[in-house]
Amino acid sequence: MGKRIHIKSSLCVLHPVDMKDVMQYQASEVGSPFIIMLKTPTFSERFNDDHRHYTKSNINVCYSSPRSMKYPRNWYETQLTVKKDVREKNGYPYKGIPFYAVTDDGFGFLAHTTSACNKQLAAVGDELILGKWIKGRLVAEDLVQAIEDTSKDKERLGMITTEILAKYGCNAIAFQKTDKKITDPDNAKNSYEIWTLKLLQIDGDNDG
Repeated sequence: MGKRIHIKSSLCVLHPVDMKDVMQYQASEVGSPFIIMLKTPTFSERFNDDHRHYTKSNINVCYSSPRSMKYPRNWYETQLTVKKDVREKNGYPYKGIPFYAVTDDGFGFLAHTTSACNKQLAAVGDELILGKWIKGRLVAEDLVQAIEDTSKDKERLGMITTEILAKYGCNAIAFQKTDKKITDPDNAKNSYEIWTLKLLQIDGDNDG
């Protein structure tokens, strides 16, 4: 895990953004999008804990060993890792510098890139936000049920599989810079670049 950034701002929580603003930000995109594939096992592979089937990493990191013996990992916990060739492209966000992410379905939150080699995309201040955004959409479509205690999910029915993503119509996330900025409503001295965030379907294993 990277160094935690402490920012006191109402932008650090997942909050609604008017769809007119979302469309305006998307129309203001510059450069090329950076792509993160959502790596998942198939339903039949959901017990293959060989570090190659993503049963305990990426969007399913909640099934890895708990950080505390007292508490299981939260089902919404998600770790999105960006491939090296994507990180090396021009315009990739600098490590630890917050930007304001606006999702294609009308939500916003502060995000940043972090961890070793700047390889993870994460929300600022709340490691559950990205999972609530992604998994929340799958729950809303009745494709999966949120699990209260992942340690008791012996059949791993709460695991996100390739089939679930296919039914929803996505297997990747694109994040892209815009030419817009937003001023922090709680501290006018701070302003953040606005980036768009989208769920999309990409054919093949193309992270670029």
